[in-house]
Amino acid sequence: MKTFIVLSMALAIAAGAAVEGGKAKRGIWDFGSSHESSFSGGDYGGHDFGGHKEEVKHVTIVKKVPVPYPVEVTKHVPVEVKVPYPVEVEKKVPVYIEKKVPVVVEKKVHIDRPVPYPVKVPVKVPVIHKEYVEVPKPYPVHVEKHVPVYIKKPVYIEKTVPVSIHIKKKSHWH
Repeated sequence: MKTFIVLSMALAIAAGAAVEGGKAKRGIWDFGSSHESSFSGGDYGGHDFGGHKEEVKHVTIVKKVPVPYPVEVTKHVPVEVKVPYPVEVEKKVPVYIEKKVPVVVEKKVHIDRPVPYPVKVPVKVPVIHKEYVEVPKPYPVHVEKHVPVYIKKPVYIEKTVPVSIHIKKKSHWH
C-alpha cells in the first residue's frame, strides 16, 4: 500500500513537472507516441537502430529578486513630559548636619597595667542538691470481675440425612 502511494506521488510529480505553460512536453514516460517503441529504434549505448533523434532545447529564465534594505521610519508619538515645580512646605524644621572635625591630643597618659587585663569577678551559679524521694513499689491487687466471658468453640450436632446415589451400569455396547 505504501509503495503504491509513493509511486503514484512520483508519477504525479513527474507529470506536473512535464506540463509547463499549458503545453504538454515529453517526460520520462511518453505514452502518446506510436511511431517509436522500445523495439523499433532509439539510441542504445551510442548505436542508432533506425529511430530518429530529437534535439532538446534548454531555456534558462533569470528573474531579478529585489534585496531588502533598511528603511528609517519616524513616528510622531505624543509623550507626557514631567516638569518639576516648586512645592511649599508648611512646617520648616531645621536640620543640623554633624561635621567631623579632627582634634589632636598632645597629652600622653601612662597606664601601669597591660590592656586588656583579667578581672576576677565572683560568679554565682545555682547548685541543685540531690533529694531522694521514696516511690512506692507496685504490688498485686486482686479484683473480682462479674462479667461473663464467651469462648468460641466449635459445636458438633449429629443429624442423619438420607442421601440417594444413582449408579449407572455400563453395557458393552454403549
